[in-house]
Amino acid sequence: MITVRGISAAIRAGLAAVACLFGGVAGESADLVTVTLVGGGRVTAPLLRQSDEGVVLDLGYEVLQIPAKRVLDVRREDQAADPARSTDRGIFQSGRLEARDVPELVRRFGEAVVLVRNPGGLGTGFLISREGHLVTNYHVVEKHTRLQVTLFRRVAGEPKAGAGFEKVEFRRVKIIALQPLRDLAILKLDPAEADSRLPEPVVINDRDDLRVGDMVFAIGNPLGMERSVTQGIVSSTTRMIDQLRLIQTDAAINPGNSGGPIFNARGEVVAVACAGAAVFDGLAFGIPASDLIDFLIHRDTYLFDESQPQNGVTYLPPPWQPAGAGGPATPK
Repeated sequence: MITVRGISAAIRAGLAAVACLFGGVAGESADLVTVTLVGGGRVTAPLLRQSDEGVVLDLGYEVLQIPAKRVLDVRREDQAADPARSTDRGIFQSGRLEARDVPELVRRFGEAVVLVRNPGGLGTGFLISREGHLVTNYHVVEKHTRLQVTLFRRVAGEPKAGAGFEKVEFRRVKIIALQPLRDLAILKLDPAEADSRLPEPVVINDRDDLRVGDMVFAIGNPLGMERSVTQGIVSSTTRMIDQLRLIQTDAAINPGNSGGPIFNARGEVVAVACAGAAVFDGLAFGIPASDLIDFLIHRDTYLFDESQPQNGVTYLPPPWQPAGAGGPATPK
């Protein structure tokens, strides 16, 4: 971190002339800001200019211009000490986290990503609560009621990177809610199968502030290759397919990634991976976090009913009619 809190008047006067070239003016009243860069790096210095093109900082001996695509966050001095915040919203957490390097974010949230198996295939899911609730795609569990989930838990005492994981199998998996239209499902594990040791759940982005060009990364199980991490950028935030808005990214998404999380540079879930193009490289899509939060909040509308296992709607039986009353008797 570079911290510059003051420079001489002569140098500042020279910088003022340079700053004017960028449309800003340096002075004693310049705000001290902390700029967080994509990847987690930070620079603290007086702010000369901020625009859609980026920010210009006064380093004392030179002017530093940072393009907007490299800037993750800009905080004033009175905001720089604000801690990362998350809000407990029942079975999930939402909020704002601090930027970190991708390897560090993978170490923190990678254990929350699980493998979901059905009798005909597999997909990915991610834990949203310490009680064992997890999210995946509807098409991962469609037409199946017997599911198996594999959790990859770091072995105590092993290095944080590389090997050192054990598989924990969950066979008592409950289907809680299904939303076929948005291709989402909520499952629940039995914590007793993991000795009540479930990893830290993910945090879901609730600000809908994803921008084209933002860095994102996905964790999943493409083609059964467990715990794979892919990275890319946001290609579009308003891609419409079948009248539904999706997030488009060039991060590699393949069969088996379905239902897995797509994270931003802060480690917040910004989308749920749902589709990858089998014909064209570089085309992948995710369900926006705003749609996921709406589903989680209104999950009671889509509760799974064993008598109607393929949807989240319960249909009442037709009224009983006696024989000869305009039709055959309706069985009781």
